Amino acid sequence: MFRKAFLALGCFVFLGGIIGIAKASLMPIKAIIGQHYLEVAWQESLKTNKLSKPWKSADFYMIGELTVPRLNISRVILNSVSGEAMSWGIGRVNYTNRLSINAPTVLAGHRDSHMKFMSKLNVGDRIDVVMSDGLLKQYIITHTEITNTPELQIPIITKNQDRLILTTCWPFDSLKQGDQRYVIFSNRLI
Repeated sequence: MFRKAFLALGCFVFLGGIIGIAKASLMPIKAIIGQHYLEVAWQESLKTNKLSKPWKSADFYMIGELTVPRLNISRVILNSVSGEAMSWGIGRVNYTNRLSINAPTVLAGHRDSHMKFMSKLNVGDRIDVVMSDGLLKQYIITHTEITNTPELQIPIITKNQDRLILTTCWPFDSLKQGDQRYVIFSNRLI
Protein backbone atom coordinates (compact mmCIF):
# COMPACT_ATOMS: atom_id res chain seq x y z
CA MET A 1 0.00 0.00 0.00
CA PHE A 2 2.69 2.49 1.06
CA ARG A 3 4.87 1.32 -1.78
CA LYS A 4 2.26 2.34 -4.38
CA ALA A 5 1.76 5.72 -2.67
CA PHE A 6 5.52 6.43 -2.64
CA LEU A 7 5.81 5.29 -6.26
CA ALA A 8 2.95 7.61 -7.25
CA LEU A 9 4.48 10.48 -5.24
CA GLY A 10 7.87 9.83 -6.86
CA CYS A 11 6.33 9.91 -10.35
CA PHE A 12 4.46 13.13 -9.48
CA VAL A 13 7.67 14.81 -8.23
CA PHE A 14 9.61 13.59 -11.28
CA LEU A 15 6.93 14.90 -13.65
CA GLY A 16 6.86 18.23 -11.77
CA GLY A 17 10.64 18.49 -12.12
CA ILE A 18 10.48 17.84 -15.87
CA ILE A 19 7.77 20.50 -16.27
CA GLY A 20 9.83 22.97 -14.19
CA ILE A 21 12.94 22.39 -16.28
CA ALA A 22 10.93 22.81 -19.50
CA LYS A 23 9.45 26.11 -18.28
CA ALA A 24 12.86 27.41 -17.18
CA SER A 25 14.32 26.51 -20.58
CA LEU A 26 11.57 28.23 -22.54
CA MET A 27 12.90 31.82 -22.21
CA PRO A 28 16.52 31.04 -23.22
CA ILE A 29 15.28 28.96 -26.16
CA LYS A 30 12.91 31.76 -27.20
CA ALA A 31 15.80 34.25 -26.98
CA ILE A 32 18.06 32.11 -29.18
CA ILE A 33 15.34 31.61 -31.79
CA GLY A 34 14.41 35.31 -31.66
CA GLN A 35 18.02 36.38 -32.25
CA HIS A 36 18.13 34.05 -35.25
CA TYR A 37 14.98 35.68 -36.68
CA LEU A 38 16.49 39.13 -36.08
CA GLU A 39 19.65 38.17 -37.97
CA VAL A 40 17.66 36.72 -40.88
CA ALA A 41 15.54 39.89 -41.09
CA TRP A 42 18.70 42.04 -40.98
CA GLN A 43 20.30 40.07 -43.83
CA GLU A 44 17.04 40.44 -45.80
CA SER A 45 17.13 44.21 -45.20
CA LEU A 46 20.68 44.38 -46.55
CA LYS A 47 19.82 42.35 -49.66
CA THR A 48 16.67 44.25 -50.58
CA ASN A 49 17.52 47.69 -49.11
CA LYS A 50 14.06 47.55 -47.50
CA LEU A 51 13.20 47.42 -43.83
CA SER A 52 12.28 43.90 -42.68
CA LYS A 53 10.39 42.68 -39.63
CA PRO A 54 11.66 39.54 -37.88
CA TRP A 55 8.07 38.28 -37.48
CA LYS A 56 4.68 39.60 -38.58
CA SER A 57 3.52 40.94 -35.21
CA ALA A 58 6.77 42.79 -34.42
CA ASP A 59 6.36 46.55 -33.89
CA PHE A 60 9.91 47.22 -35.11
CA TYR A 61 12.23 46.77 -38.09
CA MET A 62 15.92 45.97 -38.48
CA ILE A 63 17.71 49.14 -39.60
CA GLY A 64 21.36 48.48 -38.91
CA GLU A 65 24.13 46.61 -37.19
CA LEU A 66 26.55 47.88 -34.56
CA THR A 67 29.93 46.17 -34.20
CA VAL A 68 32.69 46.69 -31.65
CA PRO A 69 35.78 45.05 -33.21
CA ARG A 70 37.91 45.07 -30.02
CA LEU A 71 35.22 43.16 -28.08
CA ASN A 72 34.11 41.04 -31.05
CA ILE A 73 30.51 42.14 -30.38
CA SER A 74 27.77 42.65 -32.92
CA ARG A 75 24.21 43.85 -32.28
CA VAL A 76 21.30 44.39 -34.66
CA ILE A 77 19.87 47.93 -34.45
CA LEU A 78 16.10 48.28 -34.33
CA ASN A 79 14.17 51.35 -35.47
CA SER A 80 12.42 51.82 -32.14
CA VAL A 81 12.88 51.87 -28.38
CA SER A 82 9.38 50.52 -27.72
CA GLY A 83 8.95 47.98 -24.95
CA GLU A 84 8.88 45.06 -27.39
CA ALA A 85 11.87 46.30 -29.38
CA MET A 86 14.00 46.90 -26.27
CA SER A 87 13.37 43.33 -25.13
CA TRP A 88 14.94 42.05 -28.37
CA GLY A 89 17.81 44.43 -29.02
CA ILE A 90 19.14 47.96 -29.09
CA GLY A 91 16.99 50.64 -30.64
CA ARG A 92 17.43 54.00 -32.29
CA VAL A 93 15.96 56.86 -30.32
CA ASN A 94 13.78 58.85 -32.69
CA TYR A 95 13.69 62.49 -31.71
CA THR A 96 11.76 65.11 -33.62
CA ASN A 97 14.23 67.99 -33.42
CA ARG A 98 16.81 66.51 -35.80
CA LEU A 99 18.26 69.62 -37.40
CA SER A 100 20.10 67.96 -40.28
CA ILE A 101 20.80 64.68 -41.96
CA ASN A 102 24.11 64.64 -40.07
CA ALA A 103 22.43 64.86 -36.66
CA PRO A 104 23.69 62.38 -34.07
CA THR A 105 22.39 58.83 -34.01
CA VAL A 106 21.29 57.87 -30.50
CA LEU A 107 21.09 54.17 -29.61
CA ALA A 108 19.65 52.82 -26.36
CA GLY A 109 19.35 49.40 -24.77
CA HIS A 110 19.14 47.55 -21.49
CA ARG A 111 22.26 47.50 -19.30
CA ASP A 112 21.78 43.87 -18.29
CA SER A 113 21.44 42.41 -21.78
CA HIS A 114 22.00 43.99 -25.20
CA MET A 115 24.06 46.99 -23.96
CA LYS A 116 25.95 45.15 -21.23
CA PHE A 117 29.12 45.50 -23.35
CA MET A 118 29.08 49.29 -22.73
CA SER A 119 30.78 48.70 -19.38
CA LYS A 120 33.84 47.40 -21.28
CA LEU A 121 34.15 50.25 -23.78
CA ASN A 122 36.96 52.77 -23.43
CA VAL A 123 37.76 56.17 -24.88
CA GLY A 124 39.52 55.50 -28.19
CA ASP A 125 37.59 52.31 -29.01
CA ARG A 126 36.16 52.05 -32.51
CA ILE A 127 32.50 51.33 -33.17
CA ASP A 128 31.32 50.35 -36.65
CA VAL A 129 27.75 50.92 -37.81
CA VAL A 130 26.20 49.61 -41.02
CA MET A 131 22.70 50.80 -41.83
CA SER A 132 20.29 49.10 -44.26
CA ASP A 133 21.76 51.10 -47.16
CA GLY A 134 24.99 49.08 -46.67
CA LEU A 135 27.13 52.14 -45.89
CA LEU A 136 29.76 51.52 -43.19
CA LYS A 137 30.35 54.37 -40.74
CA GLN A 138 33.17 54.17 -38.21
CA TYR A 139 33.22 56.08 -34.93
CA ILE A 140 35.81 56.62 -32.21
CA ILE A 141 34.71 57.02 -28.60
CA THR A 142 35.67 60.50 -27.37
CA HIS A 143 34.17 60.65 -23.88
CA THR A 144 31.56 59.30 -21.48
CA GLU A 145 29.11 60.88 -19.06
CA ILE A 146 26.79 59.83 -16.29
CA THR A 147 23.56 61.83 -16.25
CA ASN A 148 21.04 62.12 -13.42
CA THR A 149 17.98 62.20 -15.66
CA PRO A 150 16.63 59.60 -18.09
CA GLU A 151 16.11 62.25 -20.79
CA LEU A 152 19.24 62.72 -22.86
CA GLN A 153 20.24 66.32 -23.47
CA ILE A 154 22.27 66.57 -26.67
CA PRO A 155 24.67 69.51 -26.53
CA ILE A 156 23.86 72.20 -29.11
CA ILE A 157 27.36 71.89 -30.56
CA THR A 158 26.66 68.22 -31.32
CA LYS A 159 23.26 68.61 -32.98
CA ASN A 160 24.58 69.06 -36.54
CA GLN A 161 27.43 66.54 -36.32
CA ASP A 162 27.41 62.94 -37.49
CA ARG A 163 28.07 61.39 -34.09
CA LEU A 164 27.06 58.16 -32.44
CA ILE A 165 25.69 58.29 -28.90
CA LEU A 166 25.08 55.12 -26.88
CA THR A 167 23.04 55.17 -23.70
CA THR A 168 21.91 52.71 -21.05
CA CYS A 169 20.87 52.72 -17.38
CA TRP A 170 23.46 53.35 -14.68
CA PRO A 171 24.95 51.85 -12.52
CA PHE A 172 25.57 48.67 -14.49
CA ASP A 173 25.22 46.25 -11.57
CA SER A 174 22.11 47.77 -10.00
CA LEU A 175 19.03 45.59 -9.65
CA LYS A 176 16.58 48.48 -9.37
CA GLN A 177 15.47 51.07 -11.87
CA GLY A 178 16.79 54.57 -11.56
CA ASP A 179 17.06 57.88 -13.36
CA GLN A 180 20.80 57.80 -14.01
CA ARG A 181 22.10 57.02 -17.51
CA TYR A 182 25.55 56.10 -18.80
CA VAL A 183 26.22 57.89 -22.09
CA ILE A 184 29.04 57.26 -24.57
CA PHE A 185 29.83 59.91 -27.20
CA SER A 186 31.78 59.08 -30.35
CA ASN A 187 32.85 61.04 -33.42
CA ARG A 188 32.72 59.73 -36.96
CA LEU A 189 36.01 58.88 -38.63
CA ILE A 190 36.40 60.39 -42.06
